[in-house]
Amino acid sequence: MIIWRGWGFLAIVYIALGAALLGGLIGASLLQSSTAAGPLAGVGILIGGALTAVHGWYLNVLRPRRRADEWEQAERPRLEAAADQGTLVVANVQPRSPEEAADMIEAVLTDGRRAIGRHGPHSVFWIPMEIIGILAIVGGLVLAGATLAGALVA
Repeated sequence: MIIWRGWGFLAIVYIALGAALLGGLIGASLLQSSTAAGPLAGVGILIGGALTAVHGWYLNVLRPRRRADEWEQAERPRLEAAADQGTLVVANVQPRSPEEAADMIEAVLTDGRRAIGRHGPHSVFWIPMEIIGILAIVGGLVLAGATLAGALVA
């Protein structure tokens, strides 16, 4: 049973598709060579891993940061307007001075950014997609190198 969150299952799809297309379809079928299938499968895993790492970085890191930036740009003017009108209340506390209001606004924005911009949930077996992609890149390099070296020796 595979456990994933969000779009994490795409890591398995990208890596398996890369290995199957390059190793199985091209390596074994089109080239009619069993020695080419292993190195090409490694290259396919490497390509699938690279795609997984890039897509995972976007989903888990870049997109949450962008969402937090957009939230802050929308929320800051609203909080500053409430402070100017004297209606700003944070945790049932109203600021006594403009400096305290500015500090309260920064605290609210910092907490909000932390909550909204945290690492995304896209993972397989609780491992983020970008880490799976890096592991697949390393595995693809090892597989391609080992099978190529074995084919050259034989």
